[in-house]
Amino acid sequence: MKMNRFKYNLKRYVFSGRYFVRNALFVMILATIVSIGVVGYSLISSGSEENKEAKKVETETVSRLSVAEPSMIVDVDVDKLDQLITDEQKVEVTAKQETVLTNTRYDMTGKFLCTIDTVNIRSIASEQGEVVGCLYRGATGKVTEAGKTWTKIESGDVTGYVATELILTDAEATEKAEEYKGYIATTLESQVCVRKDADPEAEILYLADQGETLIACEDSTDNGWFNVRLADGTYGYISADLVSVEEDYINAISIEKIHAAQAVMKQITDRAEEEARKAEEAKEEEDRRKAVEEREKELEKAQAELKAAEEEAKKAEAAEEAKKAEEESKKETEKAADKQTAQTTTQESPIDADASDLYLLAAITYCEAGAEPYEGQLAVANVVLNRLRNGGYGKTLADVIYAPYQFTGCKMSTFPNALKTGGSASCLKAAQAALNGENNIGGCKYFRPYKNLNLEKIGNYTIIGTHAFY
Repeated sequence: MKMNRFKYNLKRYVFSGRYFVRNALFVMILATIVSIGVVGYSLISSGSEENKEAKKVETETVSRLSVAEPSMIVDVDVDKLDQLITDEQKVEVTAKQETVLTNTRYDMTGKFLCTIDTVNIRSIASEQGEVVGCLYRGATGKVTEAGKTWTKIESGDVTGYVATELILTDAEATEKAEEYKGYIATTLESQVCVRKDADPEAEILYLADQGETLIACEDSTDNGWFNVRLADGTYGYISADLVSVEEDYINAISIEKIHAAQAVMKQITDRAEEEARKAEEAKEEEDRRKAVEEREKELEKAQAELKAAEEEAKKAEAAEEAKKAEEESKKETEKAADKQTAQTTTQESPIDADASDLYLLAAITYCEAGAEPYEGQLAVANVVLNRLRNGGYGKTLADVIYAPYQFTGCKMSTFPNALKTGGSASCLKAAQAALNGENNIGGCKYFRPYKNLNLEKIGNYTIIGTHAFY
């Protein structure tokens, strides 16, 4: 009953000729709403400009047909109209859904989206253009000038041109926007280390200042570490405790920031290489030191063994050597006794000398032969005077005595006191006798302990006390 009444009212008030104008306007409005719904549905389904135009033409055609042939309105079937109303409601729902989508954060109308790992931004629309920045995967920004080959963009603090084929724009970008959303990691402290691996002992790649932003590759951690991307494109890891991570689209990186990051990384690399070099040198030095110590220990051991063997050999030869030494000493003593009995005393020209010269001669005699008998002291004094008479050792007594590398007695600690006292009474007497011309060694100018000399090679010599004069 209700359905019959509904149909009756439609025929009387809607499809009646009396309400033709009103009904025509109603149908036109309804057709317009349907057209809008169809266009919106087409845009969401196809996502292309060509389909947009096709749907627009189709919709306009439907609108013109609805207005151009109003007679069709009168003959329309009520059941079909009921179906039309249902389709209209569906189109309106679809249109509302499209409106909600384009108003979300993923709406890329007038924007671009980079879906490639790295894209260069150039100063001019040419491959020869200078690189002014870089786009990484997920970077977005504003399209300021669209072109078939090159597109001018603005992103962050970078403005330039990118190859059109390398980015998505408008509807295509909107479709992929959620898939390529990014994450920004902001450092919470200064000098935050970005390391090569997710390990606190891993190599340091970069040091980030407090508040510096880095590209996070995901919003979850890998055992307490975030995988991040530096300005120059290098990947690294940063402790999750030292950064905060938020979802956001990333901007382009300027070439200045890239160069700055590379400079910091180079400093870190150079410092690490220098430390590694020093550590290697220290290790080599330590190895050399240990090797030297080992060699020294081995040498000491070998020397100890050799010394023990030598001592054993010496013990076997000690008696024989002592016996030979005793025999040689006896022979030398006999020879010395023979020479001493052969001494002769001659008279030379006296030397004009004052008291200081006397004490100087007595002092050197004391230091060189203080323990010798008087004849040995006289002989030493005459060696000094023979050199003075020769003239080749000095022009004065002091010149002869202080001549370099000649008389070691003048370097002895007892020499200064002997200058004051003459050393001893016998030395003063021997010095005075020698100055007066008394000579018991002839022209000899040298003397040494005869035990230190090969007397056979000397030939002409005189032994007095322990000295041989020649």
